[in-house]
Amino acid sequence: MRTRMTRRAAGAIALAMIITLPALAGAQQNDWAITGGTVVTVSGRTIPNGTVLIRDGLIAAVGTNVQIPSGVERFDASGLFVYPGLIDAGTGLGLQEAGGMAGPVDNFELGPYNPHIEAYIGVDQNSEILGCQRVGGFTSVVTGLNGRGEPIPGWDSLINLWGWTPQAMAVEKRIGLRVNWAGNRAEDLKAYFMEGKAYATRAEMAERGELADFEWDIRMEGLIPVVTGELPVIFEARGEDDIKEAVEFAEELGLKYVIRGGLDAWKITDFLVEHDVKLLFSGIHATPGRDEPYDIHYATPALLHEAGVDFAIYSGGVANVFSLTYEAGMAVAFGLPMDKALSCLTLDAARILGVDDRLGSIDEGKVANLLITTGNPVEYTSQVQTMFIRGEQIPWDDKFNRLLRRFIGRAGEITP
Repeated sequence: MRTRMTRRAAGAIALAMIITLPALAGAQQNDWAITGGTVVTVSGRTIPNGTVLIRDGLIAAVGTNVQIPSGVERFDASGLFVYPGLIDAGTGLGLQEAGGMAGPVDNFELGPYNPHIEAYIGVDQNSEILGCQRVGGFTSVVTGLNGRGEPIPGWDSLINLWGWTPQAMAVEKRIGLRVNWAGNRAEDLKAYFMEGKAYATRAEMAERGELADFEWDIRMEGLIPVVTGELPVIFEARGEDDIKEAVEFAEELGLKYVIRGGLDAWKITDFLVEHDVKLLFSGIHATPGRDEPYDIHYATPALLHEAGVDFAIYSGGVANVFSLTYEAGMAVAFGLPMDKALSCLTLDAARILGVDDRLGSIDEGKVANLLITTGNPVEYTSQVQTMFIRGEQIPWDDKFNRLLRRFIGRAGEITP
């Protein structure tokens, strides 16, 4: 009996080691001092030969005379640049795999109204596509269900592109309630939101003990943050009429809102400025419409900037997030100032999403999502050398880099 018990105990210990060791091997230190690089804060000054001190995953200090505590590991960025991590404000990342690869597809739910669904919970943290998008310098993205065109697919979530679980990746589980705008459904949507307002009133009364008979509704609960103005609605609207209708709808109902899409935004810049619309624009590489200039979508960000529209740029995709920097670079070639292009992928995106207190620039107290690069990430020739997410140095173990290491070290010549 003693022998069998000892073997069982040994087996249990071995099993515990098998389960625990991979996690320990992958554990990352999140206290760092990044030294010697040119620190581009985005929010203000650029600091040559600067230091960024990271403690517990947050930026503790930035400058040239930063005191580095003993025991903090140093990363020498001499000759390189330090930028804030890039943000893509509209993707489906983590909810489906890249085309041609096996993986789950979790980008829609049945039914037209799903305001109780939060996208982050469906994210596959082991998806190959996440690492491939990090290569472009993206540390955070908004991901969400497309709903196959249904009016309310659910809540978009802001996630970091690194973490052991969806919960660990989530920055904001509810960054905005997605509404796929269609003018012919406006009356139905209005009735649904009005029902949500009435439900929110009853829920508040019930909480105060003023309503004895209250029937809880999970879908209506999901509407409360938007009908009370706590969180925004993200209206997907691309055409000129759709954008105007969505703005007028939101203002009539007193909703906090963001317009995402905006392909025709260049046609109505005065309207956007007049209504102080926050716009997330996608479509720099889109095909122009009939009788439109060939370069109109390349030039749209510059036109929006010149008109004073409050906007940022996003990809709207899954497999093409990493190439959003190329699109921003194209916008620069067609008149958008370089500093605005960078801000569209960092601080402006964070501000429009309401998280600029935590992300988007290199400032004390913000989350240490950082890039070490050879130059401005918007410039085509720049390379991301490494990145930190929540202060953890992220391994380059994505499919792109695995293939690079495999074939760059091949022996001999390739023969037929």
